[in-house]
Amino acid sequence: MEILVNPVAFLVFLPLAAALVTAVLPRILSRWVNLFVSVSLVIWIVILYGLLPASFELRGTLLMEVDALSYFGLVFVQILAVLFALYILKAQKRIISTFFMMTLAFTNGTLASSEPITFIAFWGLTGFMLYLFGIRKKVAGDASRKALMISGVSDALLIFGFFALAGTGNGVFSVLDLRPEMGTFWGGMVFISLGLAAFAKAGAFPLHVWVPGYCEKAPVEGTFTLPASFDKILGIYLFTRLMWHSNMFHPAVGVSMAVVGAFTIISGVMMALVQHDGKKLLGYHAVSQVGYMILGIATGNPIGVAGGLLHTINNATYKSGLFMGMGNVEQAVGTADLDELGGLSKRMPATFGGMLVNSLSISGLPPTNGFVSKWLVYQGVLIAIAGAGTTARLFLVTCLIMALFGSALTLASFMKLTYSVFLVRPASDKSEKANEAHWSRSAAVLLNAGLCLFIGIAWFFFPLGLIKGLPGLETLDYLGTYSVFQYLGIVVLIAVAGWLIFHVFKKVRVDAAFVGGQRDQPSFKVSGVGFFNEVKKMSPLKSIYGAAEKGLIDIYELTKSAFVKIPAPLKKLHTGELSFYSLWIVVGFFILLLVMM
Repeated sequence: MEILVNPVAFLVFLPLAAALVTAVLPRILSRWVNLFVSVSLVIWIVILYGLLPASFELRGTLLMEVDALSYFGLVFVQILAVLFALYILKAQKRIISTFFMMTLAFTNGTLASSEPITFIAFWGLTGFMLYLFGIRKKVAGDASRKALMISGVSDALLIFGFFALAGTGNGVFSVLDLRPEMGTFWGGMVFISLGLAAFAKAGAFPLHVWVPGYCEKAPVEGTFTLPASFDKILGIYLFTRLMWHSNMFHPAVGVSMAVVGAFTIISGVMMALVQHDGKKLLGYHAVSQVGYMILGIATGNPIGVAGGLLHTINNATYKSGLFMGMGNVEQAVGTADLDELGGLSKRMPATFGGMLVNSLSISGLPPTNGFVSKWLVYQGVLIAIAGAGTTARLFLVTCLIMALFGSALTLASFMKLTYSVFLVRPASDKSEKANEAHWSRSAAVLLNAGLCLFIGIAWFFFPLGLIKGLPGLETLDYLGTYSVFQYLGIVVLIAVAGWLIFHVFKKVRVDAAFVGGQRDQPSFKVSGVGFFNEVKKMSPLKSIYGAAEKGLIDIYELTKSAFVKIPAPLKKLHTGELSFYSLWIVVGFFILLLVMM
């Protein structure tokens, strides 16, 4: 009965109970149960703040414990869950409500677990939910199996890392205090295993390859719930736990991870630039944005770590909003192909407004939340550069340049997305006749955009106030100043000036548009994706893009091909002749004798 009254266990029990209830309730009621439970958990997590640190024991074994870092993740999981539940109100199948509650329970369980076995169990179950969401669509079968396989690799790495960590110590440790001995072989193996497990979950290089295909093919409900948000929070949560003490033992680890982060940024955004499918474009950006989180945390200084953590929840916010918006578009038009969309700003104004704000957020423009977290990450890198040696400084400067360049390319990519979906002439009759999504879906996108603006304006109090509760981050020394109110004041002045100029010179002639001296015609349509097609033809990018399309730099495809080719020579040994098999038995027997002697 303790699980019913314990404040930590309740975070897992309530959504699990709701999952069982929604499995038998009528579809309409099950969707409202989702929303009710999500709102209740937001209230519960606020109450839990006054009880920190809180824990849950079962028969004398400490299974769960919530400290400042896990509480930070739990807060935003519950907030985002409310928006997701609102969006799912219009879900066509009841099973979506059940899957969502199960995912929420397993995510809360992962963040709250301090005992390694419990952590592994919940971690693995969240990965399995990827597969369950994905296989609802036949076209997502291969992508779902790929995600499940890499999720299994993440689980295996996590199990190996935890067992190796237990073996190097006294056999008992807490997930809240991971301390691999970086100066030893097994300590290094622990760090690599847990680091790769975190990268696979968050979708960072080199285990990011499941994310774009899954985002393109899987149902949007599974996409905005896991790879866009919850998976990112879980992966970076584990990475932060791992780096918290590893930097203290071996500073070179931070530089190495910063390089991985910078490479993740560039590789993801360069692939996103040339995509024609809107959801796949967002999938590659889901990869790219992880790089900023890794880069910030890898600096090891308070500003950088705070920026990385803040960017984790910021990304979960705007990226889930972008996927929800593309889900609205796909439902209204029947496709996410950018070549077949256009003109939806008038037909779907709420979705357009929400996606525009989220696009500005991911591009890092003020006064959105994306600007603040990237600003802190850049400061963290500058501080790390100032305190690094010559070689490390060279690497970190390169990382900073790559991060800044990646942010500029992100803006270019979302200018392409916004223009192709909402501003260019409609490419089909379906685009011309599209209607705004159901009120709950439009409201979810708009509330998501509002959250981006709220955090961008009130970031110093929330969520930075929660981050400052973490050990070592109580005091943040900024390299510069940023006043959002001064910025907003300038924006208001410009708007007022524009309004005055318009009313002074409002006597304007209205006429048709002309292009090259000719009256504008539908045939003059400027494609939103055509310009970026030229990027694929540039040398040496042409060969890189070609290799990516063939799967030659996909670690999953390469591994699968290797496993297919390795048994091929062995098949030739199976001739079907009894004498040949007898010979192998004799040879094997003599080899066994030699080994035993």
